Amino acid sequence: MNEKLLEPLKYYESEGRDTHLRYANEHFDALLEKSGVDVNANRATVKEYNSENDKVNKTKARVTKFKTLRVLLIIAIVIGAICFLAGVTQLTSSVGLGIGLMAGGAVAIGLSIFGIVKINPRIKEINKILDIHLAKASELLAKAQEQMAPLNALFDERDTIDLIERTIPELDFEERYTKEQEELLNKHYDFIDLESDDCSMVNVMSGKFEGNPFLFCQALMHELKSETYHGSLVISWTETYRDSNGKIRTRRRTQTLHASVTKPKPYYHLNNYLGYGSQAASELTFSRSPQISASMDEKDIEKKIKKGEKKLKKKAERSLESGGTFQEMANSEFDVLFGASNRNNEVQFRLMYTPLAQKNTVSLIKSKVGYGDDFYFTKHKRFNIITSNHAQRWNMSTSPTNYYSYDVDIAREKFLSFNKEYFKSVFFDFAPLFCVPAYLEEPCASLDKPEEYESYYPYYEHEAVANAMDRSVFIPEGAISDAILKTQFIKKTDSSDLVSVTALTYYTAQRVDIIPVLGGDGRMHGVPVHWTEYIPTSKTSSILVSSANMTRKEYKNKLKADEGLLGSALLHGIIAKKYQEEH
Repeated sequence: MNEKLLEPLKYYESEGRDTHLRYANEHFDALLEKSGVDVNANRATVKEYNSENDKVNKTKARVTKFKTLRVLLIIAIVIGAICFLAGVTQLTSSVGLGIGLMAGGAVAIGLSIFGIVKINPRIKEINKILDIHLAKASELLAKAQEQMAPLNALFDERDTIDLIERTIPELDFEERYTKEQEELLNKHYDFIDLESDDCSMVNVMSGKFEGNPFLFCQALMHELKSETYHGSLVISWTETYRDSNGKIRTRRRTQTLHASVTKPKPYYHLNNYLGYGSQAASELTFSRSPQISASMDEKDIEKKIKKGEKKLKKKAERSLESGGTFQEMANSEFDVLFGASNRNNEVQFRLMYTPLAQKNTVSLIKSKVGYGDDFYFTKHKRFNIITSNHAQRWNMSTSPTNYYSYDVDIAREKFLSFNKEYFKSVFFDFAPLFCVPAYLEEPCASLDKPEEYESYYPYYEHEAVANAMDRSVFIPEGAISDAILKTQFIKKTDSSDLVSVTALTYYTAQRVDIIPVLGGDGRMHGVPVHWTEYIPTSKTSSILVSSANMTRKEYKNKLKADEGLLGSALLHGIIAKKYQEEH
């Protein structure tokens, strides 16, 4: 066990962050050297490209300026024509005014036409210059991309994971989530499966920490919420009234009536979370949510703790009276700020949250170094879920496209920035677990592996690779583009899983509700409110999921030549493609 991790904040600040950055720089340098990219030549090309690009932008600005002037001259011609015609009509009543307007209009038209005649060739001339600069810039960009191609080809999806493992060797990421890991979590770790028609797995990344299994999951969530639609209607009526002189008069009145209706509407969002299996405190369950906001200072936190102490004391008194087990802890700062007051086992909770664990957890919650108190923590017996606010902004994909560039210096900057943020997000999702020594202990459970699993891959991987495919393969024609993809294993076929994929989505229909509203005329009026009805629909297709036996680069090259791979997807070393009955 790496005892430095028991103080995650101290480790991150004093060692982890800088070590990871050093490894990232070393890795980039190694790839750069291996690629044979001539850094100075690339920088010279990029400098030329940037210079040419500046010329393009300046030339575009000149074209825009002359085109704007031409539009103004055309407007002047129109105004001049109006003045000229107005002068013609004035000749019968005021000869002087008419002649003046005609003369002014004629001059405006003549000068404007003269200006346009002069401007048009100038615009053509500048456009030719622009085309030359654009062609030169395009040529230089292609040259810079060609120079960087050997380096871009060496970047790999595994780079980011390797850097994390090198920094924290206790973390061991797998290539993919396997049936063995799924079985282990279900049998020995009370795995909480989010399986439902409102959830579809988009990505999953698994591994072990000190032998304990973990999962980073990205799920597409669906929920029905309410949407309010508004409508209006303008009404008018004639009313009689008596003026200040006592005379009866009439006047026209208008009023805009408003109405609204609330209807169900589907909403979709991604949810990233960390699942961690540990046999520590195997009967303990609790949940906590963030207690401190970024705007709170030390005085605000002290007030919250004092207020929380009173609530915990009352809760303990009520628990004692009703025969419950809840007891407030001696460390009220931890008890309030951690906030796991719904814990079901005081003995196991205290065995887990030793004084050291309490101290480190409070430091993590109050710190501004990472992300502060932005995490939700659910423990259900032997399975733990960490859902943080920062992880919702985390780009879970480790695709090298995150830092491909034609510019070696930009590529380095993007590579370092991406991996820095990736490491930080992963580290601080684990940090609440690092604080607790019991979570770092190696498990004692073992799994008797069956000779053969029912399917080659778990359904999380089935859903993830299905979500990576072209969605038009699954969505019914005319339906909205959002859908929850649910998979069902059918059978093994050769070396593949035959899987059905059901897209749960909606058709839309435009509706109008007529809402009665009382108008100022004393009558009821029907105000039309247009709204969208979402009608559930589904479509089931079949896919084959198998080992890719090729790199992503090889897959991309093969994709261009093999029509059978159209619409397919490669993820975590497995490939999915639409199943054709003739197979």
